[in-house]
Amino acid sequence: MASARRLVIGIGNPLRGDDGVGGLLAEQVGGRSVQQLTPELAAELAELEAVLFIDAWLAPAGAGPELIAIAPANGATGSSTESHRLEPAQLLAISQALYGRAPALHLLRVPATAFGHGTVLSPELQAALPAARALLGQWLGGHA
Repeated sequence: MASARRLVIGIGNPLRGDDGVGGLLAEQVGGRSVQQLTPELAAELAELEAVLFIDAWLAPAGAGPELIAIAPANGATGSSTESHRLEPAQLLAISQALYGRAPALHLLRVPATAFGHGTVLSPELQAALPAARALLGQWLGGHA
């Protein structure tokens, strides 16, 4: 789901089992998929009002999907060894620092258990998909 003011971005590798759930859910609502967050996304974020990132989460047993509001990280822009990979709060901080604005940002974390090679989602993740889709629908409804 993308418009001039909001965007859904799925994060993860679709060839690593459950890690591909972000892209799967984002693409189902017209959003897009990236394998990782990079500084280049900051310019695009600065033009938006709201962004939802969807990502697989190595959660404790029994955990369900979570929708979390994200605030900019205070001056954090990644370590020198991993400056090409960012967390959502770091990307938000870069957008704010470089462009003077950042969107409202939420993260939908979907519990995942299997990250091996392949495109098949684990039974545990498949069981969590209805709850994840419900949270995605809530976010979309709140940002229509």
